[in-house]
Amino acid sequence: MNSLQKCAAALLAGAAMTASAALSWQPASGYRVAPVDPARPGKTGFTLLSAANTGVAFTNFLPDARSMANANLMNGSGAGIGDYDGDGLADIYLCNLNGTNVLYKNLGNWKFKDVTVEAGVTCFGQTSTGAVFADVNGDGLLDLIVTSMGGPHAMFINQGNGRFANTVQTSGITSRFGATSIALADIDGDGDLDLYICNYGVDSIFRSGGSTPIKYDANGRPTVTGRYAKRIKFIGDMMYELGEPGALYLNDGKGQFTQLPWKGGSVFTDENGKPLADEPWDQGLSVIFRDMNGDGAPDIYTCNDAFTPDRCWINDGKGHFRALPNRALRQTSYFSMGADFADIDRDGIDDFLVVDMLSRQHGLRMTQQGSMAPQDHPIGDLDGITQL
Repeated sequence: MNSLQKCAAALLAGAAMTASAALSWQPASGYRVAPVDPARPGKTGFTLLSAANTGVAFTNFLPDARSMANANLMNGSGAGIGDYDGDGLADIYLCNLNGTNVLYKNLGNWKFKDVTVEAGVTCFGQTSTGAVFADVNGDGLLDLIVTSMGGPHAMFINQGNGRFANTVQTSGITSRFGATSIALADIDGDGDLDLYICNYGVDSIFRSGGSTPIKYDANGRPTVTGRYAKRIKFIGDMMYELGEPGALYLNDGKGQFTQLPWKGGSVFTDENGKPLADEPWDQGLSVIFRDMNGDGAPDIYTCNDAFTPDRCWINDGKGHFRALPNRALRQTSYFSMGADFADIDRDGIDDFLVVDMLSRQHGLRMTQQGSMAPQDHPIGDLDGITQL
């Protein structure tokens, strides 16, 4: 056995001993936790690097006047990370709600340089909310998509010389909804990346002191007409604010996108395989593509705020999505902020975590809800089965 084989054997033996070591699980409120020994030299954790040393000095500042006029802006903005110039280093793109976005070129050794202007990706005045690097036209270069609250979005095609060209006007992505985040995957197996844009609401109706006219029909039932007709829902005596439907786009392989319909049954169906009665007017915050059932096709999970439920759509491999049955996922997070998937118990099946803005502790949860209307969950009937 040579030295390399001995080294590999030692590493495998060490890994086996670490993996087989019994964990000491401690119960907690609604979960359990066990400390692990990384079995490696050095100190665990992260080191805070100063802006003066890294060159990354960015603040997403939102003036009070804008947040008071549109509370939905307080959801904040996101970032995109990718090697746009092919030098093997991950670059950073940061979104701004009230100014210029910033592209930081990675110089190596934790040093970054602001190259926003020369790259042509400022998006000044766009109210940018989300960004992602992805090769949308199949030329091997990472392009950049930037969403905004109310549009227009930006579709920056990488020119290969450190610069981008915004082709959003001809890309087919013309939505003017209040977008939050983006995800890409090849939903129909044709080799290119298709796109899902998560929408929350271009503006807030009630939280910013707004109002909407209410009319009553002959039976005394309240209705809303006009601009917000689809975004107001009456449940009993309470009036609730909805969001806006997300948008799924099919890529032609050249960076040209076609928005797919929610209704009609050609793309989306309910859990029984029937066409949807309406688009899901949800307050979407995050979306992720993941193969949840192991058939090799990317499915969709969207995290939705307030009482709009999370959505799970199962892909048949050809770009047709069917809603996950109610009994498969009986309870979702009430204020879903984001989700991620991983096989945490190594059984070959992906598990997933959804993060919520409210506390797990009931007492704190009640105070955090503030003036929000309570949601009653009485005993009910779901698919012929009584639910508690």
